[in-house]
Amino acid sequence: MELGWSYPRRREIIDKLRANVVVDQNRHPINFQNERTFFPIFKVSIDMPRYRLSNGRTQAAQEEYYTMHDLPEDFFERDIESEDAHIAQHDILKTQLKHTGIDLLDYFTKNGQEEPLILDNNGFVVNGNRRLRAMRELHQIDSGNGILPPKFSHIEVIVLPPCSEEDILELEGKLQITEDIKADYDWTSEGCMYRALRDKKHFSTEKIAGIYDKKKEYIEDLILLLTYVDEYLESRNLPKQYHQIQDDKFAFEAIVKGRKKLDDEDKKDIFQTISFSVLDPDHRLPGMGRLHGFIPKIAENIDTIIEKAQLEFPSEEQIELNDVGLDDGLLGDSYFEEDLINLAQTLNKEENRENVVQVVKDVIDAEDDRRQRYTVIQKIQRANTLLQDAINMFDDDTEREGIDLQLESIETHVAELKGKL
Repeated sequence: MELGWSYPRRREIIDKLRANVVVDQNRHPINFQNERTFFPIFKVSIDMPRYRLSNGRTQAAQEEYYTMHDLPEDFFERDIESEDAHIAQHDILKTQLKHTGIDLLDYFTKNGQEEPLILDNNGFVVNGNRRLRAMRELHQIDSGNGILPPKFSHIEVIVLPPCSEEDILELEGKLQITEDIKADYDWTSEGCMYRALRDKKHFSTEKIAGIYDKKKEYIEDLILLLTYVDEYLESRNLPKQYHQIQDDKFAFEAIVKGRKKLDDEDKKDIFQTISFSVLDPDHRLPGMGRLHGFIPKIAENIDTIIEKAQLEFPSEEQIELNDVGLDDGLLGDSYFEEDLINLAQTLNKEENRENVVQVVKDVIDAEDDRRQRYTVIQKIQRANTLLQDAINMFDDDTEREGIDLQLESIETHVAELKGKL
């Protein structure tokens, strides 16, 4: 199967199709370049279109692909006609045929094409890359089984007029929120798309926000989130393997928020190091609950955790400093800062990560127990205050019906509490 005809051949067929449009030809409406336009629908060979390599939905997967295969970062950009790049994109799209409960292979096995693909003026698929990938696979299956004519030998397309990259991005931004068989972007792909536009296309975050109808802060927050995702994956020798952390978005958001709450840079680093260990699937312990609820507790208890960790994981540098026995003061503070730096490095050692999580959980469990005990006292004090208020308010006009039943219930609860003491 061809993954797109050569550029001259694509241009030739596009020019011929446009030159032979008839008055009663079926047309498809889209909002393009700030107006609603009805484009003529053409039928072309399924081999004709090229995938669009600059595809927001596949940006994260592309970064993962060139990293894992030790390819240059511009592998998908330096030659948009590269057969190797299109084979790679074909493979990437294969992994995205199932999304949010929809299986495109299953869908197109049961249904025909109901909406044309959108091509740019050079025959690249602006919208419908995943659908094209699914239809190509079903076509190849039929061809291999000798079924004639094979399904999807020809597909419907519309062709945009010559336009700018920004026009295409704005169209992509509008179409990605349309509810049909097209899937929403996962959060890492969306973030990688915004980051690529900022870093490679040099778009401002304001411009990106305008194209995709998002708030500027949303764009910036998602790009920032990827910074910590990349740090985590690289620290685990899993660079760019975004599929590993698809379910952990809220946990990474908790890490970003936790760092902002801490003033000391060394404590921020220790908090992040510990949070990364908590993120490791092999280190998660029973009773931790959801990570986005557990990680904030690490920031809240960071001083106690540091104290316990220094006892549990004394580094050689820390031992030497303890032996020196320096007085407090400016010099002592500088050594304390160095102590925290050494501790962060010690906690980040692979052989220590599992024990780090256990120490942290022990600290948080102890604090939760303390708060629970304190909460019991608070509630009893509150109940006592309310009873005292009731006594003070009681007079000849007080409605008495039901009071005796409530007092009996209170006496029962008091007896139960005394039995627990």
